[in-house]
Amino acid sequence: MRRYAPALLAAAFLAGCHGSSSVPAAGGVTPGSRSCERSSWVAGTTELCRGQLIYRDYVYDDYGADAGIVSLSPAVLNALTRAGALGSPLATTPGLLSPTAGDVRYPAGLDNTADLVSLSLSIQGNELVADFELNTLYHADDAIAALAIDTDNDASTGGGAWEGLGIESRGWEMMARFAEGNPDTNRIVGRLPLPPGSTWRVQAVVAQKDGKVMNVAFRGPHEEAKADGLVNQVLPASGNWWEDRQSVALREGDISDFGEVVSVADLRGGATRAAAKVTGFQQRVYTSQYTLPPGEGVDIVGVPGVHGATQLPCEQRFNYLGKYQPYGVYIPAKPGPHAAQLLMHGCEANHGSQVNQASFQQRFGEEPNRIIIAPLGRGPHGFFSGISERDVLDTLADIRANYPVDDEQILVSGYSMGGFGTLRFAALYPDLFAGAVNWVGFTGDLFNLPIPGNPLPPAITALSQTLGASIPPLSAGGAVGGDVNIIDYVGNLRHLPIASLYSGADELVHVTSSLAMGVRMGEEEIPYQFFLHPVAEHLSYLIFNDWRKEAAYVAGLKRVRNPARVTYKTDAKLDAPEYAIRHDSAYWVSQIVAEAEGPSLVDLTSLGCGIAQPLYQTGLDAGIDPVPWTATLRRRLDNPTVPAAEGKLSGTLANVRSLRIDAAGSCLRGKAVQYQITTDVPVTLTLSDGRAKALAAGTHSGSF
Repeated sequence: MRRYAPALLAAAFLAGCHGSSSVPAAGGVTPGSRSCERSSWVAGTTELCRGQLIYRDYVYDDYGADAGIVSLSPAVLNALTRAGALGSPLATTPGLLSPTAGDVRYPAGLDNTADLVSLSLSIQGNELVADFELNTLYHADDAIAALAIDTDNDASTGGGAWEGLGIESRGWEMMARFAEGNPDTNRIVGRLPLPPGSTWRVQAVVAQKDGKVMNVAFRGPHEEAKADGLVNQVLPASGNWWEDRQSVALREGDISDFGEVVSVADLRGGATRAAAKVTGFQQRVYTSQYTLPPGEGVDIVGVPGVHGATQLPCEQRFNYLGKYQPYGVYIPAKPGPHAAQLLMHGCEANHGSQVNQASFQQRFGEEPNRIIIAPLGRGPHGFFSGISERDVLDTLADIRANYPVDDEQILVSGYSMGGFGTLRFAALYPDLFAGAVNWVGFTGDLFNLPIPGNPLPPAITALSQTLGASIPPLSAGGAVGGDVNIIDYVGNLRHLPIASLYSGADELVHVTSSLAMGVRMGEEEIPYQFFLHPVAEHLSYLIFNDWRKEAAYVAGLKRVRNPARVTYKTDAKLDAPEYAIRHDSAYWVSQIVAEAEGPSLVDLTSLGCGIAQPLYQTGLDAGIDPVPWTATLRRRLDNPTVPAAEGKLSGTLANVRSLRIDAAGSCLRGKAVQYQITTDVPVTLTLSDGRAKALAAGTHSGSF
């Protein structure tokens, strides 16, 4: 960073020149009070906290100016800047269906180094201190932070070009550039003599070191991310990263619309004023406890996931590596408590997909007074396991911590890869959700077939073993991206109603595998409705933007808390202990420990609460919305009540060494447990009240 003598700095200030002036940055200094830090926020909001003006930005929104529909740049029809995960050298984003509105690339190895996270302004003595926190900063000179101040809050006076940055704005009388940061803290901190005036309008940008502006501050919480399932996917200045308006302003070279008015008296007087509450479509950002090497930045090609670097399309990869993670949100206008709905995106899409469609917001958000939560999942190919699964759990936790949420009305849903995520979350966390919606979800294996004893997966495995490395992608079956053939776990949905929508002409999730899912749902004792649309293809539901029947299916659902029967299949290979993820509990059963590698199955019934097994009604249905469909279904009827059975516990266990039973949840507290248990390995049953019973392999009855 260039350093100027104090006399020159004072002269520049007194002259109020319209050019840029650099001032020394106290690298790494954090002037703000720790009590003003936030672990999560609504992106684009501004608050006053103890005399600091604090703007908190969107993250991963640093794509600069839109280049237009046709230009000399690589952006043609907003298409060539996509698909970075496939190795495109022109890409600004890893996903094919998650475009950026801006089209400016970084030099190799410097992605995301001009991405503003927050900006705080405070008065210290006779100086104004500007503290820019960036998402990524590898070297001290990676980025330029610039601040402009309209000292009389009058757009008709002052203004002009921001020297060396290729932009202009109205009204400012003073400007400063800061070009030296601290890579240890990702902060660029600068000081300048206190500007005159009692009310200021402030503006700020962050640019690459060559002056290309990538990110603009003070854009407000209603930035746009309008690339939907239709024409906005290919129109200019239309993306999924909450930077549409920014890209237009930078294309036109005028950022006058973006700024914040602040009273100097508030800064001097230590005022505190929270950011205004925001409803509607927005982005939230939370601080994760977890990162991927090097702990910050963007890897456009992606960090390989569970199957390694196979180079297959839609293979699991993680692209967004840092601690600050964004997610899409829709907050209904009605007061809480709200229902909530996780919405997991498809392969190549992101946290702005589907949730940005007005009809979807109306059907699933406004009408049922439900908050919609759309995680990024660390990128367009995260498959919602590992650190991507952690992201989903953390976004839900962040919403529950910041909004009044009815925990009895939480849904899980998703599209394509997100449909796989929906099936996986519903199966592994069945006691968390009231219901589920799955649109064309990957069933877990490309070779799932709707025939008894499906011979294809073992045949493919045998063939690959015979041929060795000649067909390596098939050596583990067809579980591309996913970590499990989730079709084998749908029995866990015994108490979780699910609507599944599939397409007869699907080019990605083939009808054979979707029919296999429908058959398996019919075989298990679960509440479901399986919709098959013979003439629809993979993206039909996004394109038609209808959503009526599936919204009606989950309307008013409430989770089952302590059912009489718990069926739970799990496998330690699905855990991610490095991200504090273990799948070892459901309802009143917990701490399931396997005897050997492979799946474990718990199927236990306690009638102590006076609730019998639910009754079901099976049937068929048909309709025409949004295209003709037929459906098979099993509808859960009201649970009949029977007299409480005194301490009776029965069922089967497979590959379970030990487990814990909640005495209250199973209604076995204070009762002698009359058991009839079949187990294939020795097992120890422990009740939460301290009682325990060890059983050898076999069938046993007795009491303890």
